[in-house]
Amino acid sequence: MITNFTEISTSRPSTIENITSQRLLVIAFTLILSIGVVGNAFVIYTFGVKLKSNHRSTTELLTLYLGVIDLLSSFLNPSFFIYLTIIDYRRWHFGKIGCKIIPTLGPIMTSISSGLLLILAIDRYLAVVTPFRRKLTHTNVTIAFIINIFLSIISYTHYAFALNFDPKSKKCGFPDGSLYSFGIPNCIFIILRLSIFATVFSFTNIKIFQVLKKCNVNLKRIEDQDERFQKLKKIMVILLTMGVVFTLLIFPRELFYLYYNILCFKTKNCKEPSVTSNEINSWLKVAHTANSCANVFIYSHMLTVYRKQVIRTFSNLRKLKKVFSRETFSVSPKSFINKRRQYLPCNYKQQYTKVLLIPNEDFKDSSEVIFFQRAQQWKFKKIIV
Repeated sequence: MITNFTEISTSRPSTIENITSQRLLVIAFTLILSIGVVGNAFVIYTFGVKLKSNHRSTTELLTLYLGVIDLLSSFLNPSFFIYLTIIDYRRWHFGKIGCKIIPTLGPIMTSISSGLLLILAIDRYLAVVTPFRRKLTHTNVTIAFIINIFLSIISYTHYAFALNFDPKSKKCGFPDGSLYSFGIPNCIFIILRLSIFATVFSFTNIKIFQVLKKCNVNLKRIEDQDERFQKLKKIMVILLTMGVVFTLLIFPRELFYLYYNILCFKTKNCKEPSVTSNEINSWLKVAHTANSCANVFIYSHMLTVYRKQVIRTFSNLRKLKKVFSRETFSVSPKSFINKRRQYLPCNYKQQYTKVLLIPNEDFKDSSEVIFFQRAQQWKFKKIIV
């Protein structure tokens, strides 16, 4: 949730272990960056471009919003941490305003992502548990999304104001966690975020699970029972998987920093954390950042629409690669054009016409001629397809 324990530009001793750790961190953040950007771009294309707004459900709209936030998070967070790792926290090149804004973007995106998961859980709760009451509309979902962004920004204003930029040394400094003006609000917001997410997410999923168990009792037809049960079960599995993955990736660093902040209150000394603490914080930071690309794997495994779109796109790219391969253009342009002409539908039609012009004496009666012509038509269609 926070970029680092102490000053953002605090340098660390250059040992062999430290250099190896930095290389591994850069590789991990690079993988998160590439997978997150490509995967979430497919999410936006699938649920934003391919699906029209009037055919898009509230769940698909929330998935689109989550894809946009995860795309920004998967680009901003890894890029920022790669920059800090490469320069070894020695300098800050983005000025005072950048010191106030850039380090807070990643935590804000994560907070917005958690809020969208809660909105998604509430939407599924209203649709499954209370199907005959008022449901969330597209307008309600959009308003909730805007409120979620506003609350996420508010929850990190104390962090943005606490960051200090030193123009002489050009360092962006993180405040001392032992200061009550920063430490107390920070602990309160961490506890609120974790408790609200755990309470709302657990309550909605438990209620949905109870309805799933009663699903066979409420429906009379066996076909309706099976269809609705499978649909609700799939929705619950997706939602539950996203919540569990979010908890495993986000909560450890939140709890670790909460423990560190409380420890600062007791010892009154947080300016020089140990090497082990920095190492733990760095890899918890990797897990924290990986949340932006984790949903991509969940979508690809559980959402048929998303998986088909990804497979279709890569298959089209493979076809284009074959068409524009080096072997194709190794011949002259004239021979290339002549070679392509033989695959035109008109050429198939000519060949097909020639095949049909067979003397009638080869057949005993007209029925054999009709059978032969239909077989040739089927063969022609098969070749074209």
